[in-house]
Amino acid sequence: MSKQAKYKIPDEYFFRLHHVRPRFKNDVEEVLLHVATSISGMSSSIEKNFNLELNKILFEFKKNSTLTQKTIDNWRTEISALFAFIQEKDGFLKPSKTAIRLANNRYLDEFFNYFLYSFQYPGGHIKSQNVIKQIEVGIKFKPCNFILQLLLEGEKITGKPFSLTAEELTQCAYFDLRVTRDGRHPKDVAKLILKNRIEKVEYDHKYEQLKNETTGTYPSNGDVCRYAGDILDYMVLANLLGHKGTGYYYYLNYENKEAISYHLENITWFKSYDKFYKQKGISNSEIAILEESWFEFANSFDNIEAFVPHLDKAQTESISSLIQEYYSRMTGDRKVPTKIIGDYGESLILAHEYLRTKEKSNRQHLINKIPTSLGVGYDIQSIEIEKRKRYIEVKTTKSRKAINNNCFKLTPNEWDTAETMGENYFIYYLVVNDSEKNIFVIKNPLKQHQQGNINVDKNLVVCFKDNAGDWERLLEI
Repeated sequence: MSKQAKYKIPDEYFFRLHHVRPRFKNDVEEVLLHVATSISGMSSSIEKNFNLELNKILFEFKKNSTLTQKTIDNWRTEISALFAFIQEKDGFLKPSKTAIRLANNRYLDEFFNYFLYSFQYPGGHIKSQNVIKQIEVGIKFKPCNFILQLLLEGEKITGKPFSLTAEELTQCAYFDLRVTRDGRHPKDVAKLILKNRIEKVEYDHKYEQLKNETTGTYPSNGDVCRYAGDILDYMVLANLLGHKGTGYYYYLNYENKEAISYHLENITWFKSYDKFYKQKGISNSEIAILEESWFEFANSFDNIEAFVPHLDKAQTESISSLIQEYYSRMTGDRKVPTKIIGDYGESLILAHEYLRTKEKSNRQHLINKIPTSLGVGYDIQSIEIEKRKRYIEVKTTKSRKAINNNCFKLTPNEWDTAETMGENYFIYYLVVNDSEKNIFVIKNPLKQHQQGNINVDKNLVVCFKDNAGDWERLLEI
């Protein structure tokens, strides 16, 4: 019986890439949304005071009240280091642009696209001494960009959709200096993966560099592959990839071509480390002083249209057709202008309102998306069957899996309008995930607040109880 072939990175090319791994990874979407919403209104303050307030927020999440202070401190470090939720300026901490954007629009797929766009090795998400180690061996690696290229090259070679596992990515690229330092082309890595599959090789994860000197044991295969696996999972949360099978084969999500193309065509790099690559004896202080610049870099990107969730072409056409009859009746125009269709969540609610009132009213021409520039304090003007108007503020949470989050943020103008409109003002809290789309409808939020059914804090973060409104299934075409 022939012995099964094994594959292992030669010792001279092995280098383990790593990053902060959040203890809350299984709840990462829910935790990030909770923290972003809670801190977005915090003012700049000294580190001690800011951290105390953030710790309080973390203790309030689910069952965290029973956790130790050390664990909460670790959570805080992971959120700030890996996801760049906090920025420092002149000794003061403040919520970052990334955190504020997530709190305001609540699109988690957009958030992870921004995160992956700036993520690199080396980066300020790891400690200074580890940045130095990566610089000293010459590593310059953008994992998201590389993985997208790798999957495309595999598809070109095979002539069909190509997928890979975290183990294949780790052993053939992630821990191999020929890739992360020397720039081995993704096409060559795809060929290597395919060759190993044909030869049915077993990947050997027992690297001497990973051996525990005290116990003489090696980490499990899962532990070896977890860093590459993290990035693949974050790419799934960004809707760049999908995954299938028990071994998790990851593949390109072609429904998000625009974002994939943007990552591939617009490569960015934090250049402040570059001057150290030819320097000997780099000190921790030289790298540590760049930490503030790193977090400025990670938060410097905004208004990337390719990352914003969009209705696909079929959805847009369906919604346009739905409202065409009534819009034409009102204006005489043949085509619904693009501005009538709002952003992702608003568009879905716009269609919902037409379907909700269909065949019950002849006033559907009054259902409209209100331009944000008008600043009226709501997104959609709709109608009641009883010849009254309904003013709707749409709050959308978009995630991959169902999450339990009952908080969102209002602007001062939105809350003032809610007070003025009273019974005619509604908040539609739209929750979208891979399984379903539902709306929690809150009528007259001021009244619900007075009755104790919703809580509104000083930063206008609204948290509602189940009796503050009703859940409804989103009506779709």
